[in-house]
Amino acid sequence: MRIGMDARKDRDGGIGRYILNLMDGLTRAEGLSRLHAWLKPDSPLRRRHPPRVYPHVERAGFYTIWEQISLGRKVRRVDLDVFHAPHYVVPFFLNVPLVVTIHDLIHLIFPKSPLHVAYARKQIAYAVAHAKKIITPSDFSRRELLRFFPESAGKTHPILHGIEAFFSPGRDEADSAISRDLYLPDSFIFYVGNHKPHKNLSQLIPVCRELFNEFPDLTLCLTGNREDEKGRVWQTARRLGVEQRIRFLGTLNNVTLRACYRLARVFVFPSLYEGFGFPPLEAMACGTPVVAFRAASLPEVVGEGGWLVPPGDGKAFYQAVARLLGDPEAWRAWSNRGKKQAARFQWGSAIEKHLQVYREAVSVVAVQEPSEV
Repeated sequence: MRIGMDARKDRDGGIGRYILNLMDGLTRAEGLSRLHAWLKPDSPLRRRHPPRVYPHVERAGFYTIWEQISLGRKVRRVDLDVFHAPHYVVPFFLNVPLVVTIHDLIHLIFPKSPLHVAYARKQIAYAVAHAKKIITPSDFSRRELLRFFPESAGKTHPILHGIEAFFSPGRDEADSAISRDLYLPDSFIFYVGNHKPHKNLSQLIPVCRELFNEFPDLTLCLTGNREDEKGRVWQTARRLGVEQRIRFLGTLNNVTLRACYRLARVFVFPSLYEGFGFPPLEAMACGTPVVAFRAASLPEVVGEGGWLVPPGDGKAFYQAVARLLGDPEAWRAWSNRGKKQAARFQWGSAIEKHLQVYREAVSVVAVQEPSEV
């Protein structure tokens, strides 16, 4: 099978994780002859890519009409069996079956502006109308898509992501070296993700204030910078007088990220909306207990492996974290539960399911009458 893929978001958070693992898995799978990947000019994959990957360059900017026209034109020049768009902005005028992954409907649920809502709704509607098959990373996202776009019924397939074997429990000298380089505190709780409103960090900071009162040596370490999202997290911390107990670690590579997962006492994830949720899964794989809200896709991902509390219940969130910090037996029990849950998420299974969706998309076209796109 000759597959085309828009891989330009290969460094874009969770979507980037998805693209990189999907490409790696597809190139190892039987039945793939070649994978044509469209990349940004500065993508490292242009120079270092898996075998059977044929890189192409697309210079058009994201979220523009031109990217849809330009990419569509370039895709039509390549002999493909199917094209996979791992994001809801899809190329125009394709001459092969389209498969699209719609991760979530965050741009409709937590919009930045009416203009953003209008753009997202139009693009998702176009993707749903033109895709032969749709993939979501959770059944929650499938239900959300069906709620907003009933026409997605019958062609949407929820496929849970996998977890990279790299994220594993245990500590080594490299972790200790990273801890020294970052001046990590001896006792910290950890958050990974952006600082957008749906991540709900505005509720985490007051919870941390209560935890700091009970555990004087505790620090909150989180990815990102104090200036992110107009510095709202930092401003909240200053208003509550806890800014000295919070460390912004910036952007972390995988090695540093794994070390922080392993060294953290508890991983906290107060998000109210996720299409999947890689960070809590990675934390559980590293043996760190997870506390999160029972919201969106997290019951599917975290499941029984993490301590889930009712959405928005800051008191319950505080109590769960405090219990794990103060009770070694509870910590070990939830650590073991998390590792067991994370082991269920295998990329090999996810890749085979993607291939089956590709085959079905090709079969749908084979039995339909030719029509204009």
